[in-house]
Amino acid sequence: MRLRNSAKAYGSVAIGLHWVVAVLVPAAWISGHLGDMLPRAAHEIGLFTHASLGLSMLGFALARFAWRLADPPPAPVATKFGSWTVHAGEIAHLLIYGIMFAIPVLGVLTQFARGEALPVLGLFAIASPWAADRGFAHDMKEMHEALANGLMILIAAHVAAALLHHYWLHDRTLKRMVPGLR
Repeated sequence: MRLRNSAKAYGSVAIGLHWVVAVLVPAAWISGHLGDMLPRAAHEIGLFTHASLGLSMLGFALARFAWRLADPPPAPVATKFGSWTVHAGEIAHLLIYGIMFAIPVLGVLTQFARGEALPVLGLFAIASPWAADRGFAHDMKEMHEALANGLMILIAAHVAAALLHHYWLHDRTLKRMVPGLR
C-alpha cells in the first residue's frame, strides 16, 4: 500500500490517521460520560484519562487535517443520487473536523475556568491562567458536552453513509478506507 493518496484510493497515512481518530473520539466521549459516574476518589484519574484522550484526539485530528491539506483525498465516488450527496459529504467532513477541534478547546477552557491545571498526557501540567469561575466553567462544560454529543451523532451519520455506500450502492467508498475489505 502506498503512503500517499492516489486519484482513486487513500494512502496508508490517511487511513492510519482516520482509524486512530476513529478510536480516540468515542474513547474520549465514553471516558467523559463514565468519569461523571466515578466515585469521588477515582474522579481525578477519570478526568486525567478523559483529558489525555481528548488531547491525543486533538493532536491526531490536527495531523489528519494537515495531511488532508498536503495530500488531498481521492475524488468522491459518484452515486445515482447526484452531486448533492458529494456536497453533503464535504459539509459533513468539515463539520466533523470543526467540532473535533472545538471540543478539546472547550474542555481546556472548562478546566481552566475551574481554576485547575490541565494535565498534558502525564508529562506536565499547564496552570490555569485565571481564577476559578463556576458559572463560566459550567457554561463551557455544557457546550463541550453538547458538541461531543453532536459529534457522535455526526459520526453515526458518517458510518451509516459509509455502510449505505457499501451494502446498498455497492461502490468502493468504504473499501477505500478499510484495508483488506473486499
